[in-house]
Parts: sequence; structure tokens; C-alpha cells
Amino acid sequence: MNLLDIGLLVREFYAIEAVAAMILSEQYSGFQSMRHSHSRWYSDFTDFQESYIAKFASAIYDYTALVVAAELRHGRLNASHYICGYYTKSYHRDEIYRNCIRYSVRDIFLAGLHLFDPSRVKWEESYGGEKWYHIAKAGLMKGTVSDEVFIDHCVDLSHNNSIYFDKSAGIFNLQNQRAYTEFLDFKRVCEPQALIKGRFGYRLNRLLLRADRLGILQGCAPDQIVTPSGSENEDLLFAYQPACWGNIPLDYSERNIQPSPWYGKSQRREYRDRGGYRLAKCA
Repeated sequence: MNLLDIGLLVREFYAIEAVAAMILSEQYSGFQSMRHSHSRWYSDFTDFQESYIAKFASAIYDYTALVVAAELRHGRLNASHYICGYYTKSYHRDEIYRNCIRYSVRDIFLAGLHLFDPSRVKWEESYGGEKWYHIAKAGLMKGTVSDEVFIDHCVDLSHNNSIYFDKSAGIFNLQNQRAYTEFLDFKRVCEPQALIKGRFGYRLNRLLLRADRLGILQGCAPDQIVTPSGSENEDLLFAYQPACWGNIPLDYSERNIQPSPWYGKSQRREYRDRGGYRLAKCA
């Protein structure tokens, strides 16, 4: 299965946002709305922008739900409390990725807010806790803010050990963590025209080439021409189909959050090393 390269998507997202900002600035733009060629380009660009951002936000939303669902499984062994009956007999992340889709996605995020809240539940270092609380909270932002704001917020998130997008949830692939973080630092301080320099997908590449030829944007000519066959990542994004989340409630109520009998005990390492042992039944 081909995965979306999150590093390339993030670079292209900020290039699109830079183009949108530059069009509105006389410093960078020669856009003339009354010219037919300019208005046609603008219509094509906004159609592309809206489709790209909607697809990207949808993929991030699904990914966030999957990784929050998987992180919740650590509560049994690595937190002071856990959700009774929630994957207590399985400790395999991939199984949770396959099966958690039957739950209400909103319940997954709300369960994360409860279990990852450091004022409610104590977690072992490297598991759960405040950073995952903010990841679960980010998932609930979808639909309450624009997709641009949702994406911009999520791409800067991290969990306890690494970049938030390094989990193998079957959607994204993070090829170079260092390059990813360096770009995030760069985009905070650079001028917008610096963000449109790079190798993007065929659709954006064509739009930049047209903008340069029409005099809409200054200095936006692509570094190289991309053919349709060289645009796999962009094609994968536009082909992305949102997950069909179920409606089974996930009980994160206080009565269903139980103290963990294994929290803080050395046996949890033995459990991971030997593949598991019988856990105590829920109260």
C-alpha cells in the first residue's frame, strides 16, 4: 500500500498558502481580476486549493483518530487508570488500527481528553500524558475551525518521543524527521516566495508555471517541470477516501475508568518482552 509522504504534503500545503497570500499583496502580485486569463487562472487555483486542503485535512483527521485510539491501549500497563474493556486482551497497534474504526470518532477524541489529561491520570514517561492530550484536542478542532487552521495546527504537533506523524497508521509516511522539523522552523521566518521554491506535484507545478507566464506572481517559475507521471504523492492525496467511522459508543465515563493494577510495576517490561500475560478482569 502506497502511503502519503507527509513531508512533501506539508511543503506543498504551505506553498499553496503562500501563493494565496502573495496574490493579495501588491509587493508580489500582478494579478488583474478583470483580465480573462488571470481570472481563469485564479478560478483554477482556488479549485485546486480547496480540493487539496479538504483532502489533506480529512487524511490528518483520520490519522489523528487512529493514533489516539492506539495510544489509549497503553493505559492498562503504563497509566494509573485505563478504560475498562478497551483492548485489554490485545496489545497490537495494527489490530487497533484495523478495528477501532467501528467506534464513534468523537468518542475516541473525548476518551483521549479524559485519559491523557495529566490532572486526571498519571502516565509513565514516553506514554500518553499532556502531549497526547493536545493531539486528542486537535482532533476535535476539525469542523470548528477552517481546514487551513486545522492543518496548520496539526503539522506542528509532537508526541512524547518524536514527530506526531511517525506512527505507522497506514496513511502517512515520514521519511526524514530532521528535514521535516527544519522545514517547519524555516516556514515560520521565511518570506512567502521562499515557500514556492521546490519540487511540487503536477497540478501545483502547472499553476505556478501559468502564474509566471501570465505575470500574476513574480519569480514563481517552478525549479523544474513535473510530468503527470512524476506526481504520485499529489495523486494519492486527491484519491484519498475518508474513513467511514462507526457509531459504537466508547464508554469513557468515570464509572468505566478503572485503576490499573500494573501501573508502576516492573512486570510491564516483562509483558512487552514476552508477548503478554493474563490481565486482571475489569471491576
